[in-house]
Amino acid sequence: MAPLALRHALSALMLLWPVAVWGQSIQGGAAFLYGGQSLWPGSATAIQQVSQITEPIGNDRFILIGAEAYYRRNRWLFGVNASALANKRVYDAATRTTIESSASNAHLWIGWVAWQTKRTKLYPSLGPGINAFNVNATDDSKALTTYVIDGFATDIGLTFDWLVAQAATDPRLQAGPLLSLRAGYRITTAPTPWHNDRTGTAMPSAGRFSPHGFYLTLGIGGGGFRSR
Repeated sequence: MAPLALRHALSALMLLWPVAVWGQSIQGGAAFLYGGQSLWPGSATAIQQVSQITEPIGNDRFILIGAEAYYRRNRWLFGVNASALANKRVYDAATRTTIESSASNAHLWIGWVAWQTKRTKLYPSLGPGINAFNVNATDDSKALTTYVIDGFATDIGLTFDWLVAQAATDPRLQAGPLLSLRAGYRITTAPTPWHNDRTGTAMPSAGRFSPHGFYLTLGIGGGGFRSR
């Protein structure tokens, strides 16, 4: 009976531990570099239309890289994030043109810790920002034309952070290397029409495209959080 009672007591402590953590005041911050995959539905078709090439672009996947930092106060987090979709290249033999597509984004965000233990936390986040989606067309004479869609963006994410190792000796300070896994969705709201980056000339014939995509990233960084 004693081992059974002990197991029940340990189970209760594990369930109550996250609740006990909420009673503490927590302050601190963290920063990360991250990379991952992003899927932007319709982007391959839009790139082919605006560049007027015959060669298929392929799929809608991009490599996503970026950096972010956030400050935590109790259950609230306030962050800043900058990221880019790595260049995607295709050569169109019919027009003798090289096409490269990329995107950049910067936004602020606010998050709320929904669940945590001493070394982990799970939080949703929401933030406004700006996004630019670029298509660079370079012909064999090295003449470059850049087509752009830009506008305000909204980022929605769900993140799991893990303090990999405790580097601090103070029992009230949780500090050390961190891993961060995030799944999210980003959409450009009220985007401009495709336009020439140098002349500003709009290209209504290229059709409308609202850049949006799902992403999954893994971040490596560090930070520290003090309980009071």
